[in-house]
Amino acid sequence: MKACCVLIVLLMPLLGNDAPTDGWKESRPERQGVDSAALADAVEHIVKKGLPIHSMLVVRHGAIVLDTYFYPYEPTVPHDVASVTKSVTSILTGIAIDQGYLKSVKEPVVEILTAGGDAIDDARKRRMTVETLLTMTSGMACGASVAHTAETELEAMRHSPDWIRYALNLPMRSEPGSQFAYCSVNNHLLSAAITAKTGESLESFARRNLFGPLGIRELVWPADPQGLSHGWGDLHLYPRDMAKLGYLYLHGGRWGERRIVSEHWVQSSVESHVAVREGVGYGYSWWINVAREPHIPEAEGRGGQRISIVPDKDAVVVFTSGGADTDEVAPYLLRALNSDVPLAPNPAASRRLDQALKLARLSPKALPLRKLPETARRISGRRYKFDSNALGLESLSLVFDRPDAAQVTLKIGQEDWSGQVGLDGVYRFSPNGHRHLPMAVSGKWRSDTEFLLDLNLFPNITRILFAIRFVGNRAEIDATDFTGSFLGLHLSGLAND
Repeated sequence: MKACCVLIVLLMPLLGNDAPTDGWKESRPERQGVDSAALADAVEHIVKKGLPIHSMLVVRHGAIVLDTYFYPYEPTVPHDVASVTKSVTSILTGIAIDQGYLKSVKEPVVEILTAGGDAIDDARKRRMTVETLLTMTSGMACGASVAHTAETELEAMRHSPDWIRYALNLPMRSEPGSQFAYCSVNNHLLSAAITAKTGESLESFARRNLFGPLGIRELVWPADPQGLSHGWGDLHLYPRDMAKLGYLYLHGGRWGERRIVSEHWVQSSVESHVAVREGVGYGYSWWINVAREPHIPEAEGRGGQRISIVPDKDAVVVFTSGGADTDEVAPYLLRALNSDVPLAPNPAASRRLDQALKLARLSPKALPLRKLPETARRISGRRYKFDSNALGLESLSLVFDRPDAAQVTLKIGQEDWSGQVGLDGVYRFSPNGHRHLPMAVSGKWRSDTEFLLDLNLFPNITRILFAIRFVGNRAEIDATDFTGSFLGLHLSGLAND
């Protein structure tokens, strides 16, 4: 890992840092030594295979050489970056240490969050430090050895009235620092610790010390019932702003002439402190690809969210996704970064890339409309109320008043989602989705009594397919999330009219 850190530092004086605070420079790929043909291969591969990638962005030598968006995502709304948030929390932890709010990574966390830790019976928990939270070695009975899988403790915390109290009451499994277990609760404790020391939410602290200086102005960052920003996930950023975070670390924590976070913190963050599996290490909430020399530090999130820093190529790569494995696209991009000097113009490859980018944005062609079954008339406008379920779906109603589109209204938790449903194979877009961000919805009758509802919450990663069977006064649903959070979740509802 040391080679990566040294290379990041060496690149800084050679290449400079024309920080894109107010906007990125853009360049044709060949001018930055990037092969347009390989980029076209990557985009065409995504389109041909129908990978649910939402965006792909490549920065080389401080200029954007590829910035593409795939239907249905549009770059007009920030995207959920999921556990990339953990890496942002890590940056903010470093800033808090640089500014003296936190003493060091060795500072015991329970002393910050309780009256000196006296209320904690287990001595092992009192030895839990900022560093063991960052490296997923807290020792709490929480999480698993595999990232981005269902986390029982995280869900239990989110359903508790006081999230930090819940976290601090988790039992210990092992001595802090001895065992890796991917536990999102750890990073929420970091959020609480920074708030306890600074007197402001993590979002507020970030806007002053990180987002503001980098020109990141529009974002979504939810908070818990006590007002603590989610330290592990749910931050929403634009892909171009995600790239700014990678660019900051590519330049050792400097932004133009301004030091944002110390060079020492950047080096420590992207050093592998824990071996997770063969070829993969974990730093301070950064994943480290140690199979490659020099190593590639990455901020990763559920469903294919990623910021990759490729120091020897002076490059940053960003993905947002709705559940794709972006690893299969990476070889195309590494092949594209094949020269340290400008390449000769390649008009044929440039035209092919431009055409691929246009195809990526196209919606599918409308399919012929089918006659609605009698069930559509019978259930139109009826409101179905559902038993308690893991999805939090309380009610659903469909209105079939047009041949080409229906209307859907869902109540999930404290939110009401509503919008049109395309019945011709083409999504209809509505601004009334999760967290008041857009959603895209289509549907079709698979039989006279079963309706398939495709609910794509694309800025929020999730895409749910509801297979709804209408039997008498009941609606029986099998729900599947395309990102793998749940498969075949059964929901049962009763018409309340």
